[in-house]
Amino acid sequence: MAESKNDVVQKTIDDLHVTMQTIILSTITETGEVDTSYSPYFFDGNDYYILISDLAPHSKNIKANSNISFLIIDDESNTKNIYARRRLSFHASATIVERGSEQFDSVVDLLAKKVSKMVYMLAEMNDFNLFKLTPKEGRLVVGFGKTYIIDPQNKTVIPVDEDYVAKQKQQSTN
Repeated sequence: MAESKNDVVQKTIDDLHVTMQTIILSTITETGEVDTSYSPYFFDGNDYYILISDLAPHSKNIKANSNISFLIIDDESNTKNIYARRRLSFHASATIVERGSEQFDSVVDLLAKKVSKMVYMLAEMNDFNLFKLTPKEGRLVVGFGKTYIIDPQNKTVIPVDEDYVAKQKQQSTN
């Protein structure tokens, strides 16, 4: 029996979460320029969390503009075709998790278990903030011709196929 699109999507997302330890962040500077960087992350099933220093430009950018985007992408050394790397991207809103809160301590613990015990040391430094990234609309690319729009709030998956493209063209002409 063939896997459903939701099964393929969920399996791919789960695999990316297990195999990739970092996300690529895109934030907006005060002058409106795009700034790209990366950070280790933890995903709790709904939201993503990153621990970053105020000394890093992306921290300042997020504090000034909480609208960001991020990307989780397969390691290119493990990819059969460089143009078809599996990748998950989201537009997201970022909020700071209050230091000393139960959520802060819990997420720091989980992040340390996922990426490195160094997280504990960094979390003790006052210039480091834990940001919660709440994903909005996203896109998952599984391979050539296998792209999906992900709506995490409504838990929907829409394949980007001929019907989707035709609807997009129709909406842009109206």
